[in-house]
Amino acid sequence: MFGQPRFLLNSTKCLLFTFVLVVTIVSSSIPTYASEGTVVVLLDDSGSMRYQMPSDRGKEAKMAVAKTALKRVVEQLPEGTKFGLLLMNGAKANQGWLIPLSPLDRDSALARIGKVEAEGGTPLGQSMKTAMDELLASRSKNPYGDYRLLVVTDGEATDKKVLDSFLPDMLSRGVIIDVIGVAMVSDHSLAKRTHSYRQANDAKSFQQALKEIFAESGGANDDGAAEYDLIAGLPDEFATETLKALTTVQNTQIGEVPSISNSVDSFTPSTPLGNTGSPAPANEKKGGNSFGFMVAIVLLILIVFSGLMKSKRRR
Repeated sequence: MFGQPRFLLNSTKCLLFTFVLVVTIVSSSIPTYASEGTVVVLLDDSGSMRYQMPSDRGKEAKMAVAKTALKRVVEQLPEGTKFGLLLMNGAKANQGWLIPLSPLDRDSALARIGKVEAEGGTPLGQSMKTAMDELLASRSKNPYGDYRLLVVTDGEATDKKVLDSFLPDMLSRGVIIDVIGVAMVSDHSLAKRTHSYRQANDAKSFQQALKEIFAESGGANDDGAAEYDLIAGLPDEFATETLKALTTVQNTQIGEVPSISNSVDSFTPSTPLGNTGSPAPANEKKGGNSFGFMVAIVLLILIVFSGLMKSKRRR
């Protein structure tokens, strides 16, 4: 946000911190549901993933290292996790979904990952949109739990204009976007534009990157330091977009203008690309009752913001 006063940028991060802290405290009283973790892995299966990188065996194809690492993750994911694997080139008959987003079938997932081959380009922008649309459709049915998109790639997007067009909207939706750059000469262009970025230059660092991303988050500290650490290093633009996402839940497809029916108290999904999900079970809580909670949070933020502005004027 060029040209904007620094104190406004700091205020934005303060607001975001307040929101995260309050949600962390209040969420301890919210019921736990069967599907707390929902993750889509977007795997770059372009031809360059055939190139070799250091591994425990000396050198292996990037794809071989990626498949080994993903298998270990799948073996360790908690029961009840919703998991999907999207390819940039393969599984074209199912719009790229090698493993459609659904409750994890561990044995089936391991078998399918083992069959992935590397061939094609890097349509990163369109593939991220497809993955995000599916995550948002899933969240429209069950707004509780963590929603995450993990991008594993070794190259820049061949559809850069598409990526640049959709990325701001993706960042505004409250879905965590992690990126792993596989044996790249320099950091990926997404390194400073997403929630987290890790460089995997060999098999060991690849495993470590996945371990960190999928590690269970620790409990909140009484002083809120953990929550602040999550946002302190984020770009100001990311903090602003995240704050907007937290105060307005939008589950429409990426690139669509949300209507009134898709505002904070509505979770009616649009039909996503490659959607294979089934209707939410009758005993799952819907998002409509969250309206009062969200209003209360917004009011709290306004109060804090007012206090910050008054304090600034006194100085």
